[in-house]
Amino acid sequence: MADEPHVIRGINWREAFPFTNIFRAFRIAIHPSKLVLALLALLVLYFGGRVLDGLWMNRYKAVPGEIAIYERSRTGEQFINDRKAIRETAADRYTRGLQALATKKTEETFKHLNDPVAARRDAGEGKWTNHVRYFIGLERLADIDAAEKEYTKEHTRIAALPQTNDDQKRDVQQQDQAALARRDAAIADARTEARAKLEVVETVEGKGLFLAFFQYQTLKIDTIVRGVLSGNWLGGLDQWMRKTGDAADADGVIVSAIKFFTVAPAWALRHHPIYFLLFGALFLVVWSLFGGAIARIAAVHVADEGRKLSVRQGLSFAVSKFLSFISAPMIPLIIVLGIGLIVAVVAGIALLIPWLGEIVVGALFFLALAAGFVMTLVLIGTAGGFNLMYPTIAVEGSDSFDAISRSFSYVYAKPWRMLFYSALAIAYGAITYLFVRLFIYLTLLLTWFFVGLFVFRETPDHQNLWHALMPHPSFASLPYEVDTLSLSWPGGLAAFLIEFWNYLAISMLGAFAISFYFSVNTIIYYLMRREVDATEMDDVYLEQPDEEFTENPVAPSVSTAPATAPASPAPASPSDARSSSTETPGPEKTYEKPPPET
Repeated sequence: MADEPHVIRGINWREAFPFTNIFRAFRIAIHPSKLVLALLALLVLYFGGRVLDGLWMNRYKAVPGEIAIYERSRTGEQFINDRKAIRETAADRYTRGLQALATKKTEETFKHLNDPVAARRDAGEGKWTNHVRYFIGLERLADIDAAEKEYTKEHTRIAALPQTNDDQKRDVQQQDQAALARRDAAIADARTEARAKLEVVETVEGKGLFLAFFQYQTLKIDTIVRGVLSGNWLGGLDQWMRKTGDAADADGVIVSAIKFFTVAPAWALRHHPIYFLLFGALFLVVWSLFGGAIARIAAVHVADEGRKLSVRQGLSFAVSKFLSFISAPMIPLIIVLGIGLIVAVVAGIALLIPWLGEIVVGALFFLALAAGFVMTLVLIGTAGGFNLMYPTIAVEGSDSFDAISRSFSYVYAKPWRMLFYSALAIAYGAITYLFVRLFIYLTLLLTWFFVGLFVFRETPDHQNLWHALMPHPSFASLPYEVDTLSLSWPGGLAAFLIEFWNYLAISMLGAFAISFYFSVNTIIYYLMRREVDATEMDDVYLEQPDEEFTENPVAPSVSTAPATAPASPAPASPSDARSSSTETPGPEKTYEKPPPET
């Protein structure tokens, strides 16, 4: 009998090519519950950092571009000298501003500023900046008013010229246009001069450490996105490895990712340790609560897209596993630090003993090498498996030690597979990040255009009122600065409120990045678990068998055997399997196994 033809009616691409599961991350990441949690985490970190910035003294704040200076510096001494030179130059220029302030203020409080030494001391401490800002605004308005009066005078003179023929009329028009151009140039010069003076004030005040850290990290994310889109993955790698030159503009994806995780954290711990120990504690708490909740919701969502936990359920799980979430990334670092300190103490004590100490250290140096080998294994495992720690706890419902064990095991068992999944996640994340950024940009642009369409009022320095309240949105840089010197106090309040709502919309880009990070790494965890442990992707830990979901209730396919009960033999038929899945659930924690896709 001839073989009957077989017709392929469909291909399960996720089974044939498991890596395509990563492309589910965007749809999972934009789910409202995850975005809400990510936005809350971002806002708590941002406002917590800004509060710390406000409490910190000016002398310990950062200079503009400080982390970039640290990145370019070859030695710590060079960085300190460059930073000091910027502060000294700004303080010298600010001293002249304080002496000018003393001539305008009649209060006894400002009389000491007539002394150059006292003025220089106050300039170094960043005092009286609000008063200097106020007078910079007055000077700018005075310069603009003078330009206006000069133009009015010229316009009156030109209008009185004879205009009996076309040549004379043309000449009058040209002179009036030239006078108008001089007025506009004078106004532009006044704005530029005021902006330069304000930059000096800002340098003396110092930039908040969190703000400097946040802006640098955001810049590196943008560099990674540009590298993915341009195919620049290895740019600047040679310069980075040899520590020569400044390839920041040509940095590719790999170098930008390395700098994202190393440059700013190293700068923070080396030059501002107290501040970032405080902020690091806040970060760990927020990351453990909100990040753990996002990872938990993503874990259930990936296992079965029809079942989604609520924000409350995600946070409840994160609270119950808080100690595991907060300790998982810390334990490997504590191990490395502990081993390193033991080696350092033993070597230090041994080398205190003349002659014999050197011989003992030389003879037992292989133990130090063994300790270094262990520390290297732990560091590489942590660097490669850090992204899997939270998904491990969220999927398995286990503790921090299981998270460390599984993440290390998966990285060392399938390193190239892990590297491939991570590279694909970065590439896909960059594309989706750019899409979300474009969406937010178009939202801001359309809002800006239509709100200001019929606004014809001007500020005292001849700017359109709406353009002063909200500058034209830029796709290259969604955040913007408002020129408050051109606005009255009601205008300044309006600009602040507009800025608040705009920045809330812009922060959704950061919320998406956080949500995508946890979502895609949860998918990668499922894929690595499937490769190493041969566990299907629909197996997910449940706290309670009757756990309520925001959408479909738990189907009768939930496994109901208690975790402590011995494994039962497989049913002999599908009907037996169905009957075994509908038994009365026990009180113990179980694993969910939804029915397979058809």
